[in-house]
Amino acid sequence: MSKSPSPEPQDCGPSSSSKPRESYGITAADDLDDTVGTVARFIEQLHANMSSPSEKELITAQMLGIARARKEARALIGSHGQAMPLFISILRSGTPIAKLNVAAILTVLCKDEDLRLKVLLGGCIPPLLSLLKSESTETRKAAAEAIFEVSSGGLSDDHVGMKIFVTEGVVPTLWEQLSPTNKQDKVVEGFVTGALRNLCGEKDGYWRATLEAGGVDIIVGLLSSDNAAAQSNAASLLARLMLAFSDSIPKVIDSGVVKVLLHLLGQNNDTSVRASAADALEALSLKSSAAKKAIVDANGVHILIGAVVAPSKECMQGEHAQALQGHATHALANICGGMSDLILYLGELSRSSCLAAPVADIVGALAYALMVFEQTSGLDEEPFDVAQVEDVLVMLLKPCDNKLVQDRVLEAMASLYGNTYLSRWLNHAEAKQVLIGLITMAAADVHEHLILYLTSLCCDKVGVWEAIGNREGIQLLISLLGLSSEQHQEYAVQLLAILTNQADDCKWAITAASGIPPLVQLLETGSQKAREDAAHILWNLCCHSEDICACVESAGAIPAFLWLLRIGGPKGQEASAKALTKLVRTADSATINQLLALLLGDIPSSKAHIIRVLGHVLTMALHEDLVHKGSAANKGLKSLVQVLNSTNEETQEYAASVLADLFSTRQDICDSFATDEIVHPCMKLLTSKTQDVATQSARALGALSRPTKSKIANKMAYIAAADVKPLIKLTKTSLIGAAETAVSALANLLSDSHIAAEALAEDIVLALTRVLGDGTSEGKKNASRALHQLLKYFPVGDVLMGNSQCRFAVLSLVDSLNAMTMDTTDAADALEVNALLCRTKKGINLSYPPWSALAESPSSLEPLVRCLAEGPPALQDKSIEILSRLCGEQPVLLSDLLVARSSSIGSLANRTMNSTSLEVRVGGAALLTCSVKEHKQQSLDVLDQSGCLTPLVEALVEMVKRNSRCTSLEVEVSAPRDFIERTAFQEGKEFDVPDPATILGGTVALWLLSILSSCLSKNRITIMEAGGLEVLSDKLASYASNPQAELEDTEGIWISALLLAILFQEENVVLSPETMRIIPSLALLLRSEEVIDRYFAAQAMASLVCSGSKGINLVIANSGAIAGLITLIGNMESDMPNLFALSKEFSLGQNPGQVVLETLFEIEDVRVGSAARKSIPLLVDLLKPIPDRPGAPPIAVQLLTHIADGSDTNKLIMGEAGALDALTKYLSLSPQDSTEADICELLRILFGHQDLIRYEASLSSLNQLIAVLRLGSKNARFSAARALHQIFDAETVRDSELARQAVQPLVDMLSAASESEQEAALVSLIKLTSGNTSKAAIMTDVEGNPLESLYKILLSASSLELKRNAAQLCFILFGISKFRSNPLASECIQPLISLMQSDSCAALESGICAFERLLDDEQHVELAAAYDIVDLLVGLISGRNHIIIEASVCALIKLGKDCTPRKLDMVKAGVIDNCLEILPLASSSLCSSIAELFRILTNNNAIARSSDAAKIVEPLFMVLLRPDFILWGQHSALQALVNILEKPQSLATLKLTPSQVIEPLISFLESPSQAIQQLGTELLTHLLAQEHFQQDITTKSAVVPLVQLAGVGILNLQQTAIKALEKISSSWPKAVADAGGIFELAKVIIQDDPHPPHVLWESAALVLSNVLRFNAEYYFKVPIIVLVKMLHSALESTITVALNALIVHERSDPSSVEQMTEAGAIDALLDLLRSHQCEEASGRLLEALFNNVRVREMKVSKYAIAPLAQYLLDPQTRSESGRLLATLALGDLSQHEGHARASDSVSACRALVSLLEDQPTEDMKMVAICALQNFVMRSRTNRRAVAEAGGILVIQELLLSPNADVAVQAALLIKFLFSNHTLQEYVSNELIRSLTAALERDLWSAATINEEVLRTLNVIFANFPKLHISEAATLCIPHLIGALKSGSEGAQEAVLDTLCLLKHSWSTMPIEIAKSQSMIAAEAIPILQMLMKTCPPSFHERADNLLHCLPGCLTVTIKRGNNLKQAMGATNAFCRLTIGNGPSRQTKVTTF
Repeated sequence: MSKSPSPEPQDCGPSSSSKPRESYGITAADDLDDTVGTVARFIEQLHANMSSPSEKELITAQMLGIARARKEARALIGSHGQAMPLFISILRSGTPIAKLNVAAILTVLCKDEDLRLKVLLGGCIPPLLSLLKSESTETRKAAAEAIFEVSSGGLSDDHVGMKIFVTEGVVPTLWEQLSPTNKQDKVVEGFVTGALRNLCGEKDGYWRATLEAGGVDIIVGLLSSDNAAAQSNAASLLARLMLAFSDSIPKVIDSGVVKVLLHLLGQNNDTSVRASAADALEALSLKSSAAKKAIVDANGVHILIGAVVAPSKECMQGEHAQALQGHATHALANICGGMSDLILYLGELSRSSCLAAPVADIVGALAYALMVFEQTSGLDEEPFDVAQVEDVLVMLLKPCDNKLVQDRVLEAMASLYGNTYLSRWLNHAEAKQVLIGLITMAAADVHEHLILYLTSLCCDKVGVWEAIGNREGIQLLISLLGLSSEQHQEYAVQLLAILTNQADDCKWAITAASGIPPLVQLLETGSQKAREDAAHILWNLCCHSEDICACVESAGAIPAFLWLLRIGGPKGQEASAKALTKLVRTADSATINQLLALLLGDIPSSKAHIIRVLGHVLTMALHEDLVHKGSAANKGLKSLVQVLNSTNEETQEYAASVLADLFSTRQDICDSFATDEIVHPCMKLLTSKTQDVATQSARALGALSRPTKSKIANKMAYIAAADVKPLIKLTKTSLIGAAETAVSALANLLSDSHIAAEALAEDIVLALTRVLGDGTSEGKKNASRALHQLLKYFPVGDVLMGNSQCRFAVLSLVDSLNAMTMDTTDAADALEVNALLCRTKKGINLSYPPWSALAESPSSLEPLVRCLAEGPPALQDKSIEILSRLCGEQPVLLSDLLVARSSSIGSLANRTMNSTSLEVRVGGAALLTCSVKEHKQQSLDVLDQSGCLTPLVEALVEMVKRNSRCTSLEVEVSAPRDFIERTAFQEGKEFDVPDPATILGGTVALWLLSILSSCLSKNRITIMEAGGLEVLSDKLASYASNPQAELEDTEGIWISALLLAILFQEENVVLSPETMRIIPSLALLLRSEEVIDRYFAAQAMASLVCSGSKGINLVIANSGAIAGLITLIGNMESDMPNLFALSKEFSLGQNPGQVVLETLFEIEDVRVGSAARKSIPLLVDLLKPIPDRPGAPPIAVQLLTHIADGSDTNKLIMGEAGALDALTKYLSLSPQDSTEADICELLRILFGHQDLIRYEASLSSLNQLIAVLRLGSKNARFSAARALHQIFDAETVRDSELARQAVQPLVDMLSAASESEQEAALVSLIKLTSGNTSKAAIMTDVEGNPLESLYKILLSASSLELKRNAAQLCFILFGISKFRSNPLASECIQPLISLMQSDSCAALESGICAFERLLDDEQHVELAAAYDIVDLLVGLISGRNHIIIEASVCALIKLGKDCTPRKLDMVKAGVIDNCLEILPLASSSLCSSIAELFRILTNNNAIARSSDAAKIVEPLFMVLLRPDFILWGQHSALQALVNILEKPQSLATLKLTPSQVIEPLISFLESPSQAIQQLGTELLTHLLAQEHFQQDITTKSAVVPLVQLAGVGILNLQQTAIKALEKISSSWPKAVADAGGIFELAKVIIQDDPHPPHVLWESAALVLSNVLRFNAEYYFKVPIIVLVKMLHSALESTITVALNALIVHERSDPSSVEQMTEAGAIDALLDLLRSHQCEEASGRLLEALFNNVRVREMKVSKYAIAPLAQYLLDPQTRSESGRLLATLALGDLSQHEGHARASDSVSACRALVSLLEDQPTEDMKMVAICALQNFVMRSRTNRRAVAEAGGILVIQELLLSPNADVAVQAALLIKFLFSNHTLQEYVSNELIRSLTAALERDLWSAATINEEVLRTLNVIFANFPKLHISEAATLCIPHLIGALKSGSEGAQEAVLDTLCLLKHSWSTMPIEIAKSQSMIAAEAIPILQMLMKTCPPSFHERADNLLHCLPGCLTVTIKRGNNLKQAMGATNAFCRLTIGNGPSRQTKVTTF
């Protein structure tokens, strides 16, 4: 819905009709001064003390008149500080006429937006709402209009206004006024609805209340009103209501509002009403489908379509017409489902046979919809089928006979093609739009043709050329060029321009149709747009054909274009220039002169296109004409050079560009113009601030300086080195194009060494490298050329300072080799420079060697390989030197390139064998290594065919023998371990060979020998015959003898081992004598820190042991190699892919260590020997997780199993080595099934040793064994179960949490295994769960039903032992409610009773225990009772088996609970006698069970009263005295005694004395059991209820335990104990205090979590108050927080005691107030004040708290401000002392800056002002004023709050207080209030008069002058200069002079400051006022003169300034004047006099 968020208020309400009843004339104000005075006088007269009611009526009427008449008056009224308060006062209490006038004034003021906010903030809303309810119609009108105007700003952006309107309830009040019960005047109704429209937005929250109040009915009723404003506003409100609450739409529809709204859309209604009605319909259709249907059913579509076209049909204008169209269109869109659907609907409707509206209206609505359509999302998608809409419109256009319909269709098509969102989906939209423009303006004879063109273009899917009928259309358009209007011409020429852009045929057609002359004519006479299009057409024609171009030229187009070039716009000039570049083909002088005239003339202002054309002409000039001075061409060229000095940057740029093009094109003239005259301007422009100008200048300079065959040396000799700095600077610009241009120019100049040095000093290399990286190919070429020039003069390090620069240089030089032949010096030189760069080492400026750039750019290697293959030896050596450095970075790429050029391999072999350079030989071997490694067969074939293979091998062995380090400075050395760590282990990349340029030559040879020997076996023999074994043996022996020394070729150790592993694959090599000498060295190599050394040493040993020689194997075993081999176990291919890849590549085994160890442990002597024992710790270590060796643990388990089998010694060694932990961790990794079974078996073997089961590691093994039970294989589970059976013997394992996890698998074994497995599972479960309820509870969560298995066992014919075990497990399970509730549990009763009747004591015991446990469930009790087992159980209570007896007693307890008959049966069966008989000898637990049975029995009243019960009392007391009697038994015994003795008759018959009863009970009060304490306390409480028990001295002994129980924190105990203390405290208060009762009771009082019940809390507080009341010294024993808590008591006596105690605390220790505050005393005291309890005491304590500085700094103090203010404002507050104390408290709080700024301080200010208004005492006035000072001094908000509360008037009255202190403080308060501009609207003449009156009173009373009054005046005059011109300021001056005369020094200073302020304003104020004030101030001259003599020096300057400015006349008579000078032309002489110490002044000569 399209809607303005803040509606225009002026259109929402009716015109103002509220006028005062009487008309008063006003005096016309001729000027602003009169208006100011009039307004000020009126406002002053309105003061309540100065005007009568009738006078106020007259004054307000006059103010209304002047406000309506003058805008200045309105501004003055609104800015006056007293105006609004006076108006509000009149609105509240004035006469009706005055109220009416004031309301009208407010209405007028609110029409000014700036004043509206002031009126709103002035508090006008409440009185206006009151007036709105007046009985007077005129009053209601005025109030309604004022409310309407003040709300005209709405609420959207006015948060303050929103709060005011919401707070005052404006909207509900306005709705109430519209209630049908209130018969409102139509005018009032209009204003009220207008105000509601202003205030009610669609998102406001009070709409629901409006709905509930009948708002819908009100709005619907207003729609039918005869008031247009009310109707419009109501419709708008209805729209917002629908948007806010769509739930109300059904009710709105049912009210028939749809038809009403549609009716309001009719033509007879006001435009604003129609727009609002459309708005409401839009909202309805947006929110409700039902509303859409209702609108459609009511023929709303036809009406809405009419509303859309109404503005055009009815010639409506303005915003309401636009709103009507917009809302109606959106309503239709909502009905149709969106704007896209609406457009399609209207299109279909327009061609429908059943029209809902006239076709013209439908098409008109469609036109508007197409015009306003916008696409907000999915811009890349077509919103709807636009072509379909076009087709509909074309269809309507074709047969149309109705002119109106045709016009509407054309309008719709124009909207369609003009819409940017839709036109892009149509073909030729621009051409169609132009055609429609032509159609609308065409004559009748042309009209139909153009329509046919349009329809053809739309329907025939042809181009514009075909649509217009080819040449026929061109002729028509040409005819329109000369005979039509200017607009028509523009359309025609625009269409021709479109045609020339699209169709080439039309260009000849235009020429043939004589279209060129009119087009040329248009260049001179057409409009600006026509000229531009005509120029574009002619340019297109010229571009198409030279013949057409000649026709254009012959038509006189060149002068026309030159004319257009002069007068045309930017587009015309551009088109003209483009056309001239096509037309002008000779450099004739006339054309050049015309262009020069344009260039040098004032018109046009832009010379860019003229320069362009001139440059084009000059390029065609002859050489002689250009160089000949005086010729037109020469003048033109020099003019272009002169233009370079132009101030226009665009002109400079074009001139430089044209010159650059000219010099680039015409190289023949460069030598002639390479002069200072030409070059200097170009050089000068290099410093231009415009980048493009400098760039073009550099381009021109580059073209001039381009080297030629002649005069290269001195061509630019006059350019000095310093001159190129701007050019160098340009190379560093951010634009790469500009930088390229500068580099191109600079490259031509760097041949000069001085310029090169200057460029290098200016860091030109950085710019060159940037161009090399980012520039074009030409730019890179120039940059390379420049870099080459620099390298000719300077070293590499000086030129290339960084890695990036070197990289570019290297790549550029290598790239240059592609264009060179190998036998040229260029290639050699380039290769030499490249080699030089590659030899450059890392240094300060280079963090990477330059050759690394080649590695990063593989394509750069091809030229180097070509040099290697085709070049001479010297070139080959250089290539090898460069390429060898890349072996480590690009081995694969190098090998591919080398193999691709097979001749390069032969060259490498040749140079490796024959070169004299060690560096070349090493590099060649490295390159061969790359080639052979990647392409073995091809490389070997090449070497073999060339006959180089065997010599090469021998040469390589020779290199190994020499093993010499490469000492060339160009080759660096790095350790192989660095290489391996980087390549193999850290990065994990594919294995790369070492970089031959950075390692030893011998290492490279070894590496290449390894590759060659692995490929061909004959090479192994060749190596051996060449002495290779001896060399390797010596190398390993040397390393083994001193591995830490830095030997030569240490890097080749692992490669030597690799080569040995390959050689030992040959049997003849193994049989060599050198083999035995190599084994010790290999064993030592296995101890190396390098993995790669150990790995290939193991490979060599694996090759040896695979030979099968036992002697060699024993030598290996005895060599100590086992430990080193173990370190290699488990290395996976993924861990060392490089090593495994090497092994695979060289046909070696993958796990050499495992192979060797398995072979060695097959020998018995090795397995049982010391070598095996030494290997155990190493193998155990392998069981631990090793990320690098994941395959080690399985192998280690197998080896350890073999070693441990049959050897206890080895087992212990394994245990001590941590095998248990290692195996446990290994199991946690879920190994394979076979490995898992092996581990479990190994654990079983180890746990078979009794010492190992006690290891802590056995506990950690439990978890993994359980996991195996669950998830392992069958064998693994069985072994794990057996292992668990043994582990459970260890208590630590059995009691662990992990053991619980074994329950499930063991339970599963009860049903899935054989009887023996059942027995094992039962025993394991019993052992695990017995005595541990938590473990037994786990069985509730197991899958399956273990009880079912047990029930089957109990019913089966199994052995009695198995059943006993089953019953024992049942006993454990029945302790869990889940198993007891299982149906199978009931089935177990019968077999258990059978066990109870068996002869086996063990079976009986298991059966009775399980049966007793089963009775924990009540349903089983009933089932068991059916078997009549009471007698059986009572009979079992005998003998000596206490387990059976106790189980029987417990069973009877459960049977007897809540069943009286069974209890009686037990008593009859003699259970009491049986129990009493065994009681003396029973154990403690049995005694407890018997006591519990007695408790159960005595719960029955009949049994408790019986004689049998009497027998129980004494034995129970005897049992209670037993020291081993457990707590449960004590509880049962005490409860049984309570059951017996609580009966009144039992207590009456009690023969025991109080001491006999109470003393035993006291011991139980101190019991650790809360229940026992409760029972003891309960019994004691019953006893204390009797008077003689309270008075008995024994009762005093009970105080201590009762006090202790009161503090235990248990609710029941506390309640009972404190209740007892409540009775005792009145009799024994001191005893309560001495027993620590104060402390314990305090704990109860301050208890928070949980908070005690209120009854308990009050009881504790009462007990504590009783104790405190007994002795005031106890006050200091009570913590302050407790006393604070007692303030919350409901008993006033308790509160009084607490207040007295706190006051005593505060007086004795002032620091205690902080504790009180932290304890919450402030909130409690504030609550007491609010409830008016103990006001004086509470106030006094509260004031004492806030008087403490630290208390005021606490955050809680801030929240006391509002309650204190509320207390002062509370009408129920009667205590004067309380008010005074509250005021004092506020004063204390105001001293804190943060509190004074708090938001609640506003309420405090209002309360204090209210207090001052009530005429309080002098003390209270003083306190209140001081508090206000603190508040307002720190907060602007507080100042405004004081002012809004009327505080200023109150304080003004206090200025005249007889109490001087009050007056002083009042003056000080006013100074604080007006210390800034916060209250500028409240400052007034009355304020000045009040201060003046106070000052006058002091002067007359001869008292000390109030300095604060003077300072206040000074502050007000300083902050509010506007008061300087007031009458009050003038009247104040005499009193200031009086104060100056008789005041103190401070007063005099204030007066001087004030007078100086006024003096400064005299020059700006009206002259009359200034004269008046200065004349009055002149009375101070004598006083000032006196002050000059007596006052301090600080006064002198101000007094002197005043003396000089005060009016007076000084006549000086000069009797003689010497040396007077007469001014020229004047007749009088002047002199200058100096009077006093003041400045000299020019004097006027009066007599000469």
